[in-house]
Amino acid sequence: MQNWPDFIKEHFSKDVPFIQFMGITVEETDTGYARLSMPLKESMGNTYGILHGGICAALVDTVIGIALRTLKFKILTVETGTTYLAPAKLTDRLYAEGRLVNAGKKLLHASAEIKNQDGKVLATGRAIYYITGEDDGVYR
Repeated sequence: MQNWPDFIKEHFSKDVPFIQFMGITVEETDTGYARLSMPLKESMGNTYGILHGGICAALVDTVIGIALRTLKFKILTVETGTTYLAPAKLTDRLYAEGRLVNAGKKLLHASAEIKNQDGKVLATGRAIYYITGEDDGVYR
């Protein structure tokens, strides 16, 4: 099998319907790291005409999940949190980076940062994932 982080990048880019639904591009993966981008669209807005917070929270969970999958574990989300620092315009393109912070025997802690195309930090996030076993690369 090819390099595992490359395999994860390819798998999420081609085989995961949620990634296509959100319009996410998996730009880069490395061990314990992922970088994604996503254009925003009008349907992602809230009543104030800015990005709905749930979209940003989903991006935090997604980028961290992909970053942690590069460790070759099967994992489940235990907890996520998103801190919103600035609103995103619906014409923005978001860039998300996720990183492993700490790896225990059964729990993985990670962080995320969401920026717009100008490099302005819009949100940060954190998550805890539970390791259920080794990832064999066979899905559904």
